[in-house]
Amino acid sequence: MPKASPCFRFWKYLSRLLILPGIFCLTSCFDTREELWLNADSSGSIRIQASVPAAAAKLYGGEAGVKKIIKRNVTAISAFTSHSLKTKLESDQLHIDLTLTFSNALDLIEATSPPATLNLPPGAGEFLGTTEINFSGLTLGFQRKVNLPQAFPLARLIPSKQLTGRTLTTIIHLPGPATSHNATFTADGNRTLIWVTPLATALEKPMLTAFTMPLPIPWILVSSVTLLLVLLCAMLIYYIRRRKRTAE
Repeated sequence: MPKASPCFRFWKYLSRLLILPGIFCLTSCFDTREELWLNADSSGSIRIQASVPAAAAKLYGGEAGVKKIIKRNVTAISAFTSHSLKTKLESDQLHIDLTLTFSNALDLIEATSPPATLNLPPGAGEFLGTTEINFSGLTLGFQRKVNLPQAFPLARLIPSKQLTGRTLTTIIHLPGPATSHNATFTADGNRTLIWVTPLATALEKPMLTAFTMPLPIPWILVSSVTLLLVLLCAMLIYYIRRRKRTAE
């Protein structure tokens, strides 16, 4: 079997990390907001916000247990340059706010290869979804599919009132405008893609996140290389002319 490309593994790992709060759907309803900022130089940050029923969190050791699980997974990835985790128990909800930063996507790839780095609770792997990365010339195609109905077949038993007003939100900030997408909303000239899915809908059919975008080109590097080539050509021409004059 051919080895997955570094870019593929990078995006696949991000897709796993972004839906980390989904593990709590095993027992109850939740709200999540996942946001990714990706820069042209491969640096970026990820922010995950989740609102989880306190009763569900108790199955993982309550607020302290949830923090331990998250920190264990985060600290295991040395490629993250920093992280910030905040939790707040309010009424019957546990609010989670996790921010991660990385300076180099290649370092993140190395740190997550092989990709068995997330030590999640049993059954949580079903929430990771599937990711496909395609390249066509200088265009990158991204597609992620999360099948909650398959992972949570008893969702039909949840009273509709419990699902009302609950949503799953995904926001991706790209270094360049997307050329195509299936986002619910866009902003900043298609550089920001926003998917908002009612939880009731997500529990009925798979969620699909897809877009295409031009591969970021480091124009500063291109300009530097171009300038270097021009200088080399100029030196070569000068050297040839000088040899001719000497020969004459």
